[in-house]
Amino acid sequence: MKLTPSTEQDVEQLTEWIKADEYHKDVLNPHWWLTGNGLLSFRLEDSKGVAMYVRLDRDEDLLRMNFQFAPPEVVSKMRVARTLLWIVPKMRVIADQNQLKGLIFRSRSPNLVTFGQVAFSFVPVENNDYKLMFEVN
Repeated sequence: MKLTPSTEQDVEQLTEWIKADEYHKDVLNPHWWLTGNGLLSFRLEDSKGVAMYVRLDRDEDLLRMNFQFAPPEVVSKMRVARTLLWIVPKMRVIADQNQLKGLIFRSRSPNLVTFGQVAFSFVPVENNDYKLMFEVN
């Protein structure tokens, strides 16, 4: 797995992925996902290519994670799961480096919500947000 910059060359792919995403179509601009936006934005690649696009933003004392997934016929749910299992723990490091107290994401996707709750213990808060607070030592 590796993080690579998302650039203008990704706009076409992002446009197609957003159009195919029932939760993001007609809502998100593909340029929003490009490197240089947010706290950190990038492509996440595995051995088969781009697995997802990620944008991180500071949200008060939390690190907000935004994900743009491919249609399942392009990137399988198994690839997405493996990629999330790899990247979410690294988000903790980024949050710590920015003195943030936890992670948060917003989703209406039952699959993503369940995965976040089971794999990482995210809990629902409000407005379709799911939060994971770090333990204070």
